[in-house]
Amino acid sequence: MSAAPAPPQAARAHVLIAVKDLRHAKSRLGPSLTADERAALTLAMVQDTVTAAFASTAVHAVTVITPDTVVAAAAAALGAAHFPDRGEDDLNAVLTAAARTVGPGRVLALQGDLPCLSGAELTAALAAARPLRRAVVVDHHGTGTSALIAESRDLDPRFGPNSARHHIDSGATALNGHWPGLRLDVDTPDDLAAAAALGPGSATTRALLSMNHAGSSRGR
Repeated sequence: MSAAPAPPQAARAHVLIAVKDLRHAKSRLGPSLTADERAALTLAMVQDTVTAAFASTAVHAVTVITPDTVVAAAAAALGAAHFPDRGEDDLNAVLTAAARTVGPGRVLALQGDLPCLSGAELTAALAAARPLRRAVVVDHHGTGTSALIAESRDLDPRFGPNSARHHIDSGATALNGHWPGLRLDVDTPDDLAAAAALGPGSATTRALLSMNHAGSSRGR
């Protein structure tokens, strides 16, 4: 049985992924990883997130918002566009600005640290969100936002502490699908262990293997 054809481009979503400067990435992993390891892991997770987004039949484009030239180049190599961020901009303001540049249509503001994300999960989430003005995918902790879905003019991002509650209070509907990879953003050592157990994408797998090898070498 052949797969269903992808919807026309006008009906598909434009994914926006905001990524910090790698020098400041994933500070909560500091007790477990060196600064170079955190940067390498963050870049790998972004690559896996972008790859998964492009694997969704409900996505027609991906834009990475970042001040980091290394992240921008890696995303471009995968086919993503780049929206410049001076690094001083408020996350919500820069997401709003980026959404306005992509024109009318559905946008999905997505975390960049979702190493276990699959294209099928994004396709399912976008389908569930289709009848809704704004929708949110709450992260595995129950407090953060993994994804925010809306028309570009209605995105109204409210990322930050307790962002899930802020998005819901502002009118977004929480989606209830079973999407473990979409909900598993990595900020802490426990998150990283959960991602390793769930099964990350190829770039994150290589980064973890490299770190394990380096750790073994340091231990000799």
